[in-house]
Amino acid sequence: MSDIDPHALFAADWLSLREPADHAARNGDLTASAVAWLTRADSRQTLDIVDLGSGGGSNLRYLAPRLPAHQSWRLIDHDAGLLDRARRAGNDLRDKTGGAVEIATHVADLREGVDRRVAGADLVTAAALFDLVDAAWFERLAAGCAAAASALLFVLSVDGRIRFTPKGTDDRFVLDLVALHQRRDKGFGGALGTDAPTVMGRVLREHGFIVAQRASDWHLEARHAELAAALIEGWRSAAGEQQPEAAARIDAWARRRTIDLTEGRCTLLVGHQDIFATPDRQAPAT
Repeated sequence: MSDIDPHALFAADWLSLREPADHAARNGDLTASAVAWLTRADSRQTLDIVDLGSGGGSNLRYLAPRLPAHQSWRLIDHDAGLLDRARRAGNDLRDKTGGAVEIATHVADLREGVDRRVAGADLVTAAALFDLVDAAWFERLAAGCAAAASALLFVLSVDGRIRFTPKGTDDRFVLDLVALHQRRDKGFGGALGTDAPTVMGRVLREHGFIVAQRASDWHLEARHAELAAALIEGWRSAAGEQQPEAAARIDAWARRRTIDLTEGRCTLLVGHQDIFATPDRQAPAT
């Protein structure tokens, strides 16, 4: 739910477009750590998993086949249409042992009561969410997760590393504007933007979690042309909103960079971070 025009943050087509890149980028070591922790927790018969900002269910589709048996998922999002899509797509999902996965959807405004929504969870997870929220919101979430003694798997938070190779004219100019735009209020207060991974790690440690953090970068090239074009268009829109008087310069950059990537003249790295955190003294793999 990040890296794109904020007016289209939850659009189904964008979420579908980014899903393969998201799944390829996720850090396998941290997923394995979550599997190991939940395997130990499986004595409770059914694993209660809460997915915040579920969208169309990409996180569910990635994790459910990799996690231990007897999973009960609570998908929470403000968009009923996306949740319906997630539920229908999840009907055929199976856990690591081939068992069916229980799925419940909840239409809710995550700006309110997020600490209560994670009550009882063995695992709280979210993807590409935390650059949109403010520090106070994340503090409430961390407190709720600590009270529930939940493990946390928060993935694909943008960290500000964006690199075209080779470098091009106006890359820095436009991307600096994008970084400023990412800090605008996205409905949760002043957004953390690219500071999210750093703030998240600090806050979780303050609440007693053991935190492991790893890169989960997108590496885009010509074969990802459709995704890259949508991403660059989102950046063009955001930079233009930040500095309208530079619209012609920004538009020219976007056209140039889209062609460069589509025709294989450059590649693009978009930096993200994954976090796995546990509430006990059994530290995740480092």
